[in-house]
Amino acid sequence: MSRKINQILTLLVIALVTVSCGDSTEDLACKSGFIINAKIDTLDYNMAYLAKYKDGAFVKMDSTVIDRGMFSFAGMVNFPNTQYIMFGGSKERLTVFVENSDISIEGTNLNPDNYTISGSRIHSQLNEFKDKTVKYDERLKVIIDNYYAAEEAGNKDLLGKLDIKYRTADSLKTLFIEMYIKENLNSVIAPYLSMRYMMGKDVDELELLSKSFSDSIKGSEYVVSIVDRISILKNSAVGQPAPIFVMNDQDGNSIALERFKGSYLLLDFWASWCGPCRSENPNLVAAYKKYHDKGFDILGVSFDENKDKWLKAIEDDGLTWIHVSDLKGWANAAGKIYGVRSIPHSVLIDKEGVVIAKDLRGEELHEKLEEIFNLKS
Repeated sequence: MSRKINQILTLLVIALVTVSCGDSTEDLACKSGFIINAKIDTLDYNMAYLAKYKDGAFVKMDSTVIDRGMFSFAGMVNFPNTQYIMFGGSKERLTVFVENSDISIEGTNLNPDNYTISGSRIHSQLNEFKDKTVKYDERLKVIIDNYYAAEEAGNKDLLGKLDIKYRTADSLKTLFIEMYIKENLNSVIAPYLSMRYMMGKDVDELELLSKSFSDSIKGSEYVVSIVDRISILKNSAVGQPAPIFVMNDQDGNSIALERFKGSYLLLDFWASWCGPCRSENPNLVAAYKKYHDKGFDILGVSFDENKDKWLKAIEDDGLTWIHVSDLKGWANAAGKIYGVRSIPHSVLIDKEGVVIAKDLRGEELHEKLEEIFNLKS
């Protein structure tokens, strides 16, 4: 198919999309669509695909032929959103913030330094944001490099000082991001950045944030995702019944959360590849040995994808309690219903199945268990 025919079909698609919205609609997003015209000089691929990232995977929505490095896509979005241009079976891809406009991609190859994207106001705004965060990232990188050097040299005094410096620098970056979001509450860039950087906030902060966005963008997928997270956090909050789930153990047996009623249960979200998780495991082993006979149990929920590595970590770390996983990594079903965004993450559940604490590590876990089992002197 020639490029000229491709472009004619592209324009026909846009015309059909526009008509389907109806002449009476007041939604400006339905008045027109988007066109993406790309020219990448050294492309060796025959096909390009337009995709969305959903539930841990790329979902292809459209495809087109590449002719001498040129290709086009057309469509319509209700709200600006990130989409991905993929090529054949390659892992190379372009990320584009698509809105209903004429978007141009021009460059020599797929290295981000060697192409430009223009015509999308939100994409330009995102680039502006990235430019402004460079100085914070550079400062953090210097501290991290110095930290590794001090760690290798065994300089504990310097490690402590660098840890404080890192937390201070990271707080400054977070403060900048929060201010940038507040200054752009009428733009989809605000909920998009909130999705990337603010989802670790507690439920009250997230709820306040979700209500601050302009009414004109509250239908955006990013605002919807934030609202969904608020609901998930509320459902698994301290004082709420622990959300139930069923998942298979290492041998394929179904393990239901309800089976642990009558015991105090620590729901431990972890993975074999997670360094902080593995560092915390000796503490869990000690707690399990000390309190298991008194009515304490642990259920390990792994975010692994490789079963062999998962099983080896269980054996190597001496984790003798029950373990489950669906081997879907960050898309773990139990992790989703508990709103887990980072690991290690733990949820302590009482004998009646009610959440009573979260993220207890080290001595905090032992102190809580001593309190529960009345072991304090």
